[in-house]
Amino acid sequence: MSYGPTSSKRSRRREGVVWLLDRLRKAPPAPAEADRLMLRQLESLGANLTRPRHVLHFLYFADETHARSAAQAIDRAGYEVTVSPPDDEAGPMWSVRAEATRVVDATTVDAFRSWFERVAAEHTGEYDGWEAAAQP
Repeated sequence: MSYGPTSSKRSRRREGVVWLLDRLRKAPPAPAEADRLMLRQLESLGANLTRPRHVLHFLYFADETHARSAAQAIDRAGYEVTVSPPDDEAGPMWSVRAEATRVVDATTVDAFRSWFERVAAEHTGEYDGWEAAAQP
C-alpha cells in the first residue's frame, strides 16, 4: 500500500509527538534539553526555524510588585507583556506572559532562556519556559 505525501507527513508528525511525550514522561529534561526537544518538535511540524514566529515566554512571581517590576523590564526589551493575578492554573503565583515575533533556533533559544532566567532571578521569580508557533 502506498501513502501520499500528506499521510507520510502526518505519520512522521504523529511519531514525533509520541516520541516527545514518551521522552517527557520518563524524566523531566534539563532546560537546555527541553529547548532542543521543542526545536525538534517544531521542525517535525514543518517549521522553518530561520523565519520569525510568534513566541511566548512564561514567568511566575510570589507577589504583584515583583511581577510588575519584571514586566517593565521585559516590556523595555520589546515584548508585549501580560501580568495576571494568581488563579487556578498558576496557583498562588502571579504570572507574566511575554510575547513577540522572533526567530527561534538553537542560538536564540539559549539567549532567550539566559535573559529571561536572569530577569526572573533579579525579581525573585521563576522562568518557566517558552512555546512557539510552528508556522509564522
